Amino acid sequence: MSATGCRAEHSPSQRLIILDFDGVLLDTERVAIEAWESVLDEAGVDLPDGIPAHADGTLARGSMNGALISALGQETAREFWDRFERENQRRADEEPLPPAARSFLGHCLDKGHRLAVASGNSHIWVTGHLDRLGISSHFTSVTCADDTLPPKPAPDVYLAALRHDGSPRGGCPPHQALAVEDSFAGLASARTAGVPAAWVTSQPAGTRPPVPVSHRVHALDELNSAL
Repeated sequence: MSATGCRAEHSPSQRLIILDFDGVLLDTERVAIEAWESVLDEAGVDLPDGIPAHADGTLARGSMNGALISALGQETAREFWDRFERENQRRADEEPLPPAARSFLGHCLDKGHRLAVASGNSHIWVTGHLDRLGISSHFTSVTCADDTLPPKPAPDVYLAALRHDGSPRGGCPPHQALAVEDSFAGLASARTAGVPAAWVTSQPAGTRPPVPVSHRVHALDELNSAL
């Protein structure tokens, strides 16, 4: 986990906003599925049931791996994962910060909210993109799953973000923070940590999250009026 600088004083109305990275700040969930489509198409491989996704629209990596092994065998499946990782990185590196994300970050900073990232992806992946996008300085901390912090839906990355909230008191009560998530695993993680959550999703209205959410929006800047 790494942290950046923060403001010295905060009013009671200011909050700690903890954002997931993939699918919230950058639409890398879409990129991942497109990368797999490209890799499979180039190799002439057609999975019988297509590219598996969770009900929240995110790539189902476990199911994808099982489908690849079933169709291609374990060794070739590993080779395809290597191809995917290269293509996924290439495509993600071309993604700009969405206008809705830029608007939301600017709004939060103008209001004096503290911003943090809590991600299930690697620290290198997340900080690399934050640096590339020029927004690293916006965040008081960046917490990622690693050897010491299990990935979502475990609550550990959120609990760590609360501890490193950047306030003089040294720790934010969960109910005073807001999590912003796109995945069911992330929503469950925030819920277990006791943090109210907003769900950013393009899923149909009939798709229900696994836990109660305080807001459901299609684009990140739709939360501006609530903060």
